Amino acid sequence: MRQKLLGIGLVSLGLAAGLAAQVEHQQRHPPASTSEYVRVLEDPGRNAWQKPEEVVAKLGLKPGETVADIGAGSGYFTVRLARAVGPSGKVYAVDIDPGMLQYIRQRAKKDHLKNIQTILAGAHDPKLAPASVDLIFICDTLHHISEREKYYPLLARALKPGGRLVDVDFHKRALPLGPPVGMKISRKALIEEVKPAGFHLVRDYEFLPYQYFVIFTR
Repeated sequence: MRQKLLGIGLVSLGLAAGLAAQVEHQQRHPPASTSEYVRVLEDPGRNAWQKPEEVVAKLGLKPGETVADIGAGSGYFTVRLARAVGPSGKVYAVDIDPGMLQYIRQRAKKDHLKNIQTILAGAHDPKLAPASVDLIFICDTLHHISEREKYYPLLARALKPGGRLVDVDFHKRALPLGPPVGMKISRKALIEEVKPAGFHLVRDYEFLPYQYFVIFTR
């Protein structure tokens, strides 16, 4: 029993370390190397709580649609989104780290995904063209962006008419994973934050153990 509990504890510590590395990256203090950060984000243990296939399925993406993956990191969601929109669609992998974008380009080439385009964003600007995307997908990233009141209008501008904004982020409470509670944005606070940019909540999923999953339109 002791060995079993120790094993569970080590897994929890490993996942917590992974999320800590993600926090460091998005605060512009990255891990020692791109390969280390990729290892963290692509840890198979993440799939158990992130449920990426189910998340993408809930988006109901259609072939030919255009998606922006903000804070794309290693492309964990980028490649899944690219498969969902098909060869006639497009996914913009948006990140502030050139090394991660290079990794995504290599990954896309290896996986024969020709519908992924990387965008080197600014800390406060996703660098998306006006009315260029059908859906903006953000996972575990918004709580690292300062001056979000200026960022949301840029996201709104990038959406096509009828477009959607999706955010997946950690609940604002003590959890075995994720950043400190003080860094997090509660679901309720997020809903209020995006209102001035014209966004309103249309879907709210609750199947993720540590995160909320909300969809907005304008």
